[in-house]
Amino acid sequence: MVATNRDAPSAALGVVSLSGKSWRSLRGGDIDARIELDVRLHPAQQGGLALDASGEAFGMAVLGPRRVLVIPAATIERVAAQLETRGRIARGYLGLGLQPVRLDDGIGAMVMNVDKTGPSAAAGIRQGDVIVAVNDQKLSGVRALSRMLGPASVGVTVDVAVRRGGEPISFKVTVAERPEA
Repeated sequence: MVATNRDAPSAALGVVSLSGKSWRSLRGGDIDARIELDVRLHPAQQGGLALDASGEAFGMAVLGPRRVLVIPAATIERVAAQLETRGRIARGYLGLGLQPVRLDDGIGAMVMNVDKTGPSAAAGIRQGDVIVAVNDQKLSGVRALSRMLGPASVGVTVDVAVRRGGEPISFKVTVAERPEA
């Protein structure tokens, strides 16, 4: 791992402790491979190149929630043009504030607030509705629903099954692009 710290190059030596399949980040980004490094990384080194034994870059080292992760070069190449053009990666947006709830037959997401100008409001979803499934897949939690809202979801129409006052209702919601904060 190589980075620049206050105009002076720095390096850290470590090993790949895990290499796995593709995954989705908490914010809905598709990462091409799960790569974890067994290395101590100073915050100033974050964003540095991860190099293999021959000196070839295979990604960018970043501090994950509990470990050092590598954003693979393939992921960087895939998103670089969009970052350069737009300055950000599009994320899906339903316009809902959700709270997980336990149901007799599983888990749901209670709608705590609705963006009046968002796609769910336009579809008819209201505060107090409980989302139980999306596209006929039972909800496994609010985080799982958030992960479904990656870049590819923007513009897609999804079937959202809710319970309103205990009665099942279905809505077609066209996922919008999350507005800039």
